[in-house]
Amino acid sequence: MSDQPTKSARSYARTLGRREFIGGGAALILSSPSIVRAQTKMIVMTSSGGIYEKNFRAAVLTPFEEKHGVKFQMKYGSPGEWLTNAMVNRDDPEIDLLFLVLPIAIKASRTPGIFLELTPAMIPNIRDVDPVFYDVYNRMAVGFNYVDAGIAYRTDVVSKPPVAWADLWDPRFKGQVMVSDVTGPWPYEMVVIAAILNGGSATNLEPGFEAMKRLRPNVARWFKTSNEVITALERNEAAVAMAGSFRTYSMKDAGVPVDYVIPKEGAPVGVLSFHVPAKARNRDLLLEFINFAIDKDQQTVFGNHMQSGVVNRNAVLKPEIAKRTVPVDKLMRIDWQAVAPQMTNIVSRMQREVIAR
Repeated sequence: MSDQPTKSARSYARTLGRREFIGGGAALILSSPSIVRAQTKMIVMTSSGGIYEKNFRAAVLTPFEEKHGVKFQMKYGSPGEWLTNAMVNRDDPEIDLLFLVLPIAIKASRTPGIFLELTPAMIPNIRDVDPVFYDVYNRMAVGFNYVDAGIAYRTDVVSKPPVAWADLWDPRFKGQVMVSDVTGPWPYEMVVIAAILNGGSATNLEPGFEAMKRLRPNVARWFKTSNEVITALERNEAAVAMAGSFRTYSMKDAGVPVDYVIPKEGAPVGVLSFHVPAKARNRDLLLEFINFAIDKDQQTVFGNHMQSGVVNRNAVLKPEIAKRTVPVDKLMRIDWQAVAPQMTNIVSRMQREVIAR
């Protein structure tokens, strides 16, 4: 096989960002005075751009703009920057609506006085949202859609496909596995998985750190971005990788000999969620927008365009899309409320004890 990626896969790699859709690198510059926003019914909302925003705009933003005469101003940056901005400007929010991803969203939900509690009385369509995309935030946010992390593998190299996370430790994969770096898209999830596989839990991660040390001989690379996974699998620089289904199937459709496995222990999930500042000026409009975004009609359109899991139980995905979307009952339920206070320690220990060795 050629060591150069296919044209369509290169284009795909340039287009997408994670935590799967998450994280632009532009500086967060907020220049519109609040009075102007109020007069023009403008909503300042965060976004990671790329193909995600394109589909989000088509399925949700544009229909809402046309229905309510609203304009959206998208602000780019990183979830950490957006949360910091909301905390600094809590009394006079510059961002009207934050779109955050796990685990930053958990930190946001645990920070008192910054965001509104979102209830079914305020947002009726929450009643149709699967609890996993609402309860995890302690009612301080609600999810919009989700991506999963499973195992991608090269079908021309791996004769016996992995079926479980535990298979990543199999000696037959020595020097062939890609796992998230501490700055990558899934740093905490892998430690939790390793802990659970070895008798630990989200509150007892010690077995996970020890297991990650044992995984080192199999690791070809600790990846910092999901695009690294694409490139490495295309070039046959790795045979097995922690990856999302959407990216894996996009590679497969582009002609790369790869396939995707939902591990039997379950697939960790990345969720994009809505967070409303407690002192947002246009509160009622924001609540109406969230209700609109999680309605089954918008969820159906977005899920089919993005080939993504959505949070509304009543959304209907096309059979070919549903086949490639990890169902809710196969998602791994990580106790993020327990993990969140340990995140700094996880990064420090992984870097010092596992990756740097």
